Amino acid sequence: MSSAPLEPAGPADRRTNRSLVVVSVGTDHHRFDRLVQWMDGWALGNRAVRVVVQRGSAEPTRSAESQPLVPHGELCALFAEATAVVVHGGPSTVMDARAAGRLPIVMPRDPDRGEHVDDHQLRFADHLSRHGLARVVRARDELLAAIGEAIADPSAFRVADDAQPPPGIVGFGRVLDELLGAATPLRNDWLAPGDVEVGR
Repeated sequence: MSSAPLEPAGPADRRTNRSLVVVSVGTDHHRFDRLVQWMDGWALGNRAVRVVVQRGSAEPTRSAESQPLVPHGELCALFAEATAVVVHGGPSTVMDARAAGRLPIVMPRDPDRGEHVDDHQLRFADHLSRHGLARVVRARDELLAAIGEAIADPSAFRVADDAQPPPGIVGFGRVLDELLGAATPLRNDWLAPGDVEVGR
């Protein structure tokens, strides 16, 4: 069965007070089927909640709305409307969620499962957890418990809109970029005067 198309975000959910869970696995070519399948299964049993998944190269969902890619602006708008935001351990995605005022639920990709080339997302998730910058989960029961908590008390998963990224995230992302020869996109309004924008 093909995935459901994405609907416009926002007003309908606000009018009906319908909870919205937004999931983003980023754009890496490695599949993150584990997270996508867990969320699709959860959506099947929680029809009162709208679940939107940016699934990358993972298989299409059956119960949740999903697309391989969602334009950056649209994804950030969805984050801002969401009751809960679930993301992989990519620094730019974490920053986008926090910039939208959401404490992200972060499930890092595991290279031992073929979900990434190395363990940098696991290490970054540890950094986020130590500094209280995200709710890090590594197992299905932890993930579903965190989502349940966010729906029961959305205020517990809100943060002040980050006009600047939290200390350490940009630096950590830049170190990873140098090691991997990659370029993590940063929003221009996160750059301090004199900073050079990292690739988009």
